Amino acid sequence: MILLLAALAGLCVAAMTTPVGVSGAVLLLPVQIGVLGLHGPAVSATNLLYNVVSTPFGLGRLARSAHGAGIGPLVAAGAAVPCAVAGAAVRVTWLADPALFRGLLAVLMLGMGARLLVTRARPRPGPGTGSPGHRHGGGLPLAAAAGTCALLGAAVGIGGGSLLAPLLIVAGGWAASRAAVAGLTTTLVTSVVGLCAYAVFDRIGFGAAPAAPDWGVGVAMGAGGALGALVGAALGRRLGERRLRLLLGVLVTAAGAATLAGLATG
Repeated sequence: MILLLAALAGLCVAAMTTPVGVSGAVLLLPVQIGVLGLHGPAVSATNLLYNVVSTPFGLGRLARSAHGAGIGPLVAAGAAVPCAVAGAAVRVTWLADPALFRGLLAVLMLGMGARLLVTRARPRPGPGTGSPGHRHGGGLPLAAAAGTCALLGAAVGIGGGSLLAPLLIVAGGWAASRAAVAGLTTTLVTSVVGLCAYAVFDRIGFGAAPAAPDWGVGVAMGAGGALGALVGAALGRRLGERRLRLLLGVLVTAAGAATLAGLATG
């Protein structure tokens, strides 16, 4: 029954979040803690396992539909690798305290959601007028942003894309489709590297336990998320950029509110 619930949760959240560059793991944290009963750093690791299974399908569809993504995803992926290991180390040490972990997650989600909901969409640049970030991937600023998001994403278990995508949209003026590709690329790389780091830390006894993922729950959520990602990527093409922004803002704010509520009642 738990695995079935995990699969359904993965399917539903991925269908809603894939079009805006979020893997769905951002909304699965409250499900794991409040419904499935997982605890400790294993919650973050299990979310990363969900990303590893579910993200490639949605990323492949988005990459084919988003024209002119450039080298941005590659820059973001390269920066994410070392930062994902650092994020996992932070989670099993400094963020091992449940209250501190949930508090940080709530702050990140509510702050990001609020910015998306109150900031107006920027006009799409015309041909030949795109910013350097659109043409060349953003270089050092993009690498710094992706690395920071990967560190935080590995630590909380959301992969980093749910932090990077809205940052690229709001601060960088990226189109939602391009930000989604860069965001999901960062999520996938962060999740693979971070998952390996959590498994190694658990094996050698570094930091708080349990740090290894719940493999059954993670794979079940990922299998549901893989199907949901395909559905979401197809549906996303029917929506305008403004709707994508608002959808992302609402979903992230809801995740932050759920996490905060769990902290207050826990």
